[in-house]
Amino acid sequence: VTVNVAEGDSVQAGQTIATIEAMKMEAAITAPKAGKIARVAVSATAQVEGGDLLVVIGSAGRSEATGESS
Repeated sequence: VTVNVAEGDSVQAGQTIATIEAMKMEAAITAPKAGKIARVAVSATAQVEGGDLLVVIGSAGRSEATGESS
């Protein structure tokens, strides 16, 4: 996975926040909602498996885990 955001970054719904590569194909992971990146849960070039948490997007005092790879 290549993470394209950092903690504190603002993101819009649909914005690409990470890219995963599987079997020599790349797929974009997009933000499900607008907000601020509260936490990046993986290193920028980590290998991940389906279900791994990538980032947490905070909004209006609460956070939502997102970017679970599949």
